Amino acid sequence: MYWILAAIFLILAVAVPRVRIPAIICCVVMGLMLSWGMVQRLRGPSATDPPAPVRGLPSPAVATRAFPLDAVDLTELKMVGGGAPFDLRGRIANRSHDQRLISVTLQITRRDCFEGALDPSGCVTLFEDRRFIPVAIAPQEEREFAASFFAHGSAMRPRGTTKDEFVLVSAEGQTVR
Repeated sequence: MYWILAAIFLILAVAVPRVRIPAIICCVVMGLMLSWGMVQRLRGPSATDPPAPVRGLPSPAVATRAFPLDAVDLTELKMVGGGAPFDLRGRIANRSHDQRLISVTLQITRRDCFEGALDPSGCVTLFEDRRFIPVAIAPQEEREFAASFFAHGSAMRPRGTTKDEFVLVSAEGQTVR
C-alpha cells in the first residue's frame, strides 16, 4: 500500500509543478513509514504481543463419545415440505443420567403409497437420506427441535399419500461433570 501511494506522489511531483513540494514531502513521509514497517517486521514479535495462532493445527475439541441409542427417545417426528426445503420437527428426550446429548443422526425414508405401485407393499421409495441434527440436551431433559434440509437431486412429487420412516442411526454425547 505504501509503495502505491509513494508512486502516486512521485508521479505528481514530476508531472505537476504546483504540487511538487507537498508531493515530495508526502513521498518522504511514505518512505519513512515503509522503513518503519520493514524494521518492525524484521525485529519480529515482542514479548508483550499475544501469540499468533499456529496455522494447520486443529483447535482443541470437546471430548465427545458415542451415546447409547436406548437413552434417546424421539417422538412426534414429522416432515413437511416439498424438498426445497423439507422441514423436520419433533421432540427428543435424553434419558441418560451422566451425558449431555450433543447430536443425533437420523436415517429418513420417504415413501409414496398409491394404487398402481409396482412394489408389492404398495409404496415406492421417493428418497432416502441421513441427516445430522445438532442438539444440546442436558441429562434427563427433553425438548422440541426443528431442522430444515434440501433433498439431494430432484425430489419427486408424490402420487398418493406419503409415509415417512425415521430410524435413529447414531448419537453423540459429552460427559457432564
